[in-house]
Amino acid sequence: MPAWKTELPVQKKHMGFDLVRTPQSVPLQAIVTCEKLLVCDTHYYGGRTVPCEREAFDDDGKLIANTCHACNEAVPFRTHVYVSAFDVKTRDHFIFECTSHAAKPLEEYFKANGTLRGCIIHASRPRGLKNSKVVLQTNTVNQARCPLPEAPNLILALSTIWRLPGFGMTVRKQRFEQDQIKPKKSSLRRMREQPDNAGGAKGPCQILEGNGRTLASI
Repeated sequence: MPAWKTELPVQKKHMGFDLVRTPQSVPLQAIVTCEKLLVCDTHYYGGRTVPCEREAFDDDGKLIANTCHACNEAVPFRTHVYVSAFDVKTRDHFIFECTSHAAKPLEEYFKANGTLRGCIIHASRPRGLKNSKVVLQTNTVNQARCPLPEAPNLILALSTIWRLPGFGMTVRKQRFEQDQIKPKKSSLRRMREQPDNAGGAKGPCQILEGNGRTLASI
């Protein structure tokens, strides 16, 4: 016999969060549920987005220690910012991604309020093109009238999305004085060597989708 109930099940923690970018035409509006920004440089490499693995720079900005295969093949990186966000209408809880330039209003909101939780974001692309400039506006929600779900662990959620190992992940203070992913190089190397996780061609002449740039032959 079915186990009939009159109440919804209690939501349990899970890692099934979608990665959402600003839509091409319809604006995105949601409420941030995390406390801080999560910042990470990424490459479009091997047919998918992966975090940059470069290690250190000297005083002149020259790379002095690098285990990042994408950097070694002259694939450019971009800085992306991630926050967890909740759509009140659809009840979807997801991870919002934007560039560091678009995230400036979020950085200003954090400096003014000491937290991002409860920040309303309204993201749009005024030109209506797929990779056009994102304009982000912020406001404050009354959390007493609009209770928010608990924020997910962004690092673990992104590790799942990027198919990174869940162990060996640490956080360090870097860009914008915010948390940034710093994976251990040995863990990522083992991940790349898995036969079922192999990407496509990794040559420096591949077209970088989303960046709108093509690397010249070396």
